[in-house]
Amino acid sequence: MSTIQIKPELLHALTALQGDSFTVAMLTTYYLDRPESPHRSKKPARQFVYRNMVRLMKAGLMEKLPDDGGWPKYQLTQKFRSQYSSLKKPASALSTLPPKAAPPVKALAKAKPKKIQPKKPVAALRERLSKHRSDMLCALGEAEEYESLCKELPEFSEEAQSLYAEARERSALLLGKIKALESLLSSNNLR
Repeated sequence: MSTIQIKPELLHALTALQGDSFTVAMLTTYYLDRPESPHRSKKPARQFVYRNMVRLMKAGLMEKLPDDGGWPKYQLTQKFRSQYSSLKKPASALSTLPPKAAPPVKALAKAKPKKIQPKKPVAALRERLSKHRSDMLCALGEAEEYESLCKELPEFSEEAQSLYAEARERSALLLGKIKALESLLSSNNLR
């Protein structure tokens, strides 16, 4: 039987997120926060984390949750939790996991808003800021498309106009959230 090897710094990040849903960016942040992490920049770390997430999903140790309109979310399965519920491995050792699939854990229909964890508040704020920026760009693109549809297809103008207004309101709300997070991060020299 072949095994999957997981670097201890990634395994530590995974166990820190046990029981919660998380994005690739969140797991990457936890991974980069480990002092023994060999990656120093975000892009190669994210690529490494994602490759390992794919391997864990194939082994039945992680699952992708149903799409809720935002960034894809993932969760560790019961199989992972049962094998690593009391993990106390030395940081230098490689861990191995058997590749057999487990039945998927029931995903939550709607993810609950996550509380900022006290040990990583800056990373959580940056993650939230990044998500709001991405959502705002999406809302602005949506508004631009509705505007061009109003000009190109006047028969849909009334419906497109109301959707355009909703998209603009959403982008304005997101801009307020972005400014609040940026102010908080810059006022505390956290950027």
